[in-house]
This record gives sequence, structure tokens and C-alpha cells, in this order.
Amino acid sequence: MNFLYFVLGLAMISGISAMMKIGNNINNLMFLSTFKESDYIQSDLPIYDRKILEILNNYSGPDVDVCSYIKEKLSETLYENGEVFLSSGTQTPSSNSLFLGSCVLVNKDINHRVIIKKNNLGSFNLFSCYLKDETFCPYEVNK
Repeated sequence: MNFLYFVLGLAMISGISAMMKIGNNINNLMFLSTFKESDYIQSDLPIYDRKILEILNNYSGPDVDVCSYIKEKLSETLYENGEVFLSSGTQTPSSNSLFLGSCVLVNKDINHRVIIKKNNLGSFNLFSCYLKDETFCPYEVNK
């Protein structure tokens, strides 16, 4: 019986020791990377996305007219339909099913691209990005 208590005591001491080592390792971590500044966050694009989401939440028309409706509602800013890509035949170069059946709006003045797609729950998904050098968002690249 004493041997059993001895073994349990060793196991407990080993566990406590391991937890202390983990705690010390966490305290001594050095961050090797820094926070990458985002052109999206530093712009007014999140404000436009919130406006578009508000419009989407109140939209009750046909799915195919959603982008036209948003363009009409955002008439103070110039959004136009996204270009059709030859590679996919759609407004996105992506072949990912996440974007199939979506419509795209682009505002070239503020470098904003918005992808809107009806989801399985009956509401709409919104994907957007700040356009730098490309005519589409980085997550639309086929890999």
C-alpha cells in the first residue's frame, strides 16, 4: 500500500513539474512575427460592408436582383458589376463552390470588391476585400 502512495506521489510531482515547465515556456515565448497592417482595416471599407449587410438583411426581392438592388441603394458611391472572367465564365475567377452563383460589385474609386451569395439558410453571405494590384480578392485564387 505504501508503494502505491509512493507511485501516486511521484506521478503528482511529475505532473506539477510538467505544468510549471509549460508555464515557464509560455512566459518566455518571443513573438517572431508582428501584426500585419491591413489596407482593408485602415480604410473605410468596413463601414461600406456594414451598410451593404444592412441592405442585405432587409432585402426580400429575387436573388438574381440583389446586386442591382444594392447598387441602387448605394447610389452615393459608384459600384459597378464585377467583370466576367474568361477562365470561369462568372464574375469570380474562383471555381470554389463557395462562390458559385454569386454576384460581384466593385468600386474602383475606393478599391472595394464585394461578393454576395445566397446561403443555405435563406440569407446572404458577403465577402469583401481591398483591391491592391489584382482585379479580384486574394482568397478567390484557385489552388
